[in-house]
Amino acid sequence: MGPTHETCAELLRPLRAMLGLKQVAMQRGQFTAEHVPYAAAGLLAELVFRGECRALDLAHHRIVDASVVSRQVGQLEHAGLITRRPDPADRRVALLRATPDGERAVAELERRKAEWIGAALAHWDDDKVRELARLLGEAMDDIRRYTINDGVCAAGSVTKEGTR
Repeated sequence: MGPTHETCAELLRPLRAMLGLKQVAMQRGQFTAEHVPYAAAGLLAELVFRGECRALDLAHHRIVDASVVSRQVGQLEHAGLITRRPDPADRRVALLRATPDGERAVAELERRKAEWIGAALAHWDDDKVRELARLLGEAMDDIRRYTINDGVCAAGSVTKEGTR
C-alpha cells in the first residue's frame, strides 16, 4: 500500500529545508572551490564517484536534460577538470573522466561538506548518522528508480500509473 499522502507531505518539509540549507552553504562559499564552476560541481563529483562514462549516462542518472550536462561538461573541460575520449564501442560518443585536478577539487569539496555536516550534527553519534545515511540512500534509490524507470518520464507525464 505504501505511505499515506500526509506522511509523504511530512517528509517533503525537511527535504525542502535541507535543500535550502545546501543553497545557503553554497552561496556562502562553503561548498565551492576556486576553479570549479558552481553549477557543474555536482556533475564533477558524479564523474569522480562513478568513474568514466558518457554524458548521456550522467544526464540519465542525475535526472536532467542532456543539454544541461553538455553545458557543464564544457565548463569542466575548459577548467581542466575533466577530459573526454572517443568511446571505443561507438566512436561518435565521448567518454568523460575527471582529471587529477578534478579529483583533488572534489576531495576538497567533500572534505568541506563533511566538516560542515559534522559541525551541524555535533550532538549526534555515528550510529544515528549512519542510520540517516542508510534511510536517505534507500529513499533516493527508490525515488530515482521510480522517476527514471517506473513512473515519470522526462516530459512530466506518468507512464505506468496513468497520464496527466
